[in-house]
Amino acid sequence: MPAGEAGPAPKPLYAVVKAHVTQRIRDGSWPPGTRIPSENALGPQLGVSRITINRAFAELARDGVLDKVPGVGTFVARAKPRFGLMTIQDIAEEITARGMAWSSQVLALAELPAPAEAAAALGLKPGTAVPHSAVLHRGDAAPIQHEARWLRPGYSDGYLAQDYTRGTTFAHLVRTGRAKEMEQSITAILPDAALARLLAVPRNQPCLVIRRVTFTDGVPMTLSRLVQPADRFEIAGRAVLENG
Repeated sequence: MPAGEAGPAPKPLYAVVKAHVTQRIRDGSWPPGTRIPSENALGPQLGVSRITINRAFAELARDGVLDKVPGVGTFVARAKPRFGLMTIQDIAEEITARGMAWSSQVLALAELPAPAEAAAALGLKPGTAVPHSAVLHRGDAAPIQHEARWLRPGYSDGYLAQDYTRGTTFAHLVRTGRAKEMEQSITAILPDAALARLLAVPRNQPCLVIRRVTFTDGVPMTLSRLVQPADRFEIAGRAVLENG
């Protein structure tokens, strides 16, 4: 190098950490779904501060390389579970198809007075007793979806007697229900404190809400409200367009 010319500037330490993480992913040391060392553990290994590791992890999460699950850990990102815009799928099958292990926690399973939204959607008087379930679906350790359902009384035999840690409410409704039509909308919300805790997200993280009503012979039979963190879930669809 000629005298007086400076060499290339050294990489910032957070960039060195990012390069280390991405190299471990590329060489197969950390395959998709792997829980990688924590910020406190990786810092001493690389000789950098926790703040440096935190910045590197945050940028890799923003780029879709890592998934940070508060209170659980940081994972190498996998393809996100996906629902169609115009279709209905089993969340367990979708999670499994993305290479994760499905599990669930039943939060509620009882006959309860229908809240105003459910009563209106199902064409019932407010307070009518209806079968209700609330289930938290997980992919590996990460919460993927909070599912709440309300059913018109008598619609699905044995709905409240099932073990929804072994199979989904969707699978049972496919076996016993008679849905012929679907009405679906998608919105975004900021979760309240209780929902944020269940989904392991901060209060300022957007979540997608799928609101779905199914019908049999024009009569509404089920209302579902499905909430999922926007960074762990994808909604997509493809349709044939007819040229006029």
